[in-house]
Amino acid sequence: MAAGQPSEAIVRAAIEWQMRLRAEPASVELQRQLHDWLAQDEQHDQAWQRLQQMAGLFRVTPLTDAAQTIPLLQRAEADLSRRRMLKLLGLTAGSATLLAAASVPAWRADFATATGETRRLELAGDVEVLLNTGSAIDVRGQDLLLRSGEALVEGDRWQLRCNFAECLGRYARMSVREYGDRSEIRVEQGEVRVRAAAGQHRLQAGEGLAVSASRMTTLERGALDPFAWARGLLVVSDIRLADFLAEAGRYRHGWLGCDPAVADLRLSGVFRLAEPELMLRNITHLLPVTLVERTRWWVRVVPIA
Repeated sequence: MAAGQPSEAIVRAAIEWQMRLRAEPASVELQRQLHDWLAQDEQHDQAWQRLQQMAGLFRVTPLTDAAQTIPLLQRAEADLSRRRMLKLLGLTAGSATLLAAASVPAWRADFATATGETRRLELAGDVEVLLNTGSAIDVRGQDLLLRSGEALVEGDRWQLRCNFAECLGRYARMSVREYGDRSEIRVEQGEVRVRAAAGQHRLQAGEGLAVSASRMTTLERGALDPFAWARGLLVVSDIRLADFLAEAGRYRHGWLGCDPAVADLRLSGVFRLAEPELMLRNITHLLPVTLVERTRWWVRVVPIA
């Protein structure tokens, strides 16, 4: 290993932090612990930065257990060659393999998006699909399989399967977002029939449903506009700052968090997703906070001193 490069043990630790944050993105205590770990050693920060760089080269899937990565490696296809990955990381072959395991790309999905990217698909039968950041979908005519992330579907007749439900749309416009333990379905126009292990439900325009393995729960109007991202916007109304940052973090690389002292401040506004750095700057004009930036990959929102 060349001088100044993170050891394999440090790379392993950085990967574990990445996986923990993906499992609990809104945990302020976890963010504080990561901040302390980064401050302990310059190589900690170096390994973390390189891990965030790799997030732009691989679509990261939400893993809660490192053991889950082993079978996934056999199915994953890297977007870059192993040689290029090693050159970028400046790490040992073993470390690069570990990082690839924590950053598995879409499993041969028909269509996928990277962090901060959206993609519009025009399908047969006048069906249109818009993929949000970090999403993957399979398409078989008008039959769709959302593997991960978030999608908006619009058209006369279509069928979409997600992690916990099957949605049948007729002259409808609907969004589906995948979480680790549920799928959230919201209808903007028309009617959608939802079938799941927990039962069946018909959703009308303006209604939403959270579907898990064992139950269906009606979704009320929340602090986040679930359709604004399709217009390139993040629209929020009286949202907690910690929750806002968790949402904004989906559209940028690196770690984004806040001090517990400001986590419960409330925020309303309209923000452009194509300008994530300007979005963060605008927060400082709306709330009594400032930004601490250790690197371009690590930003923390703290109270004004």
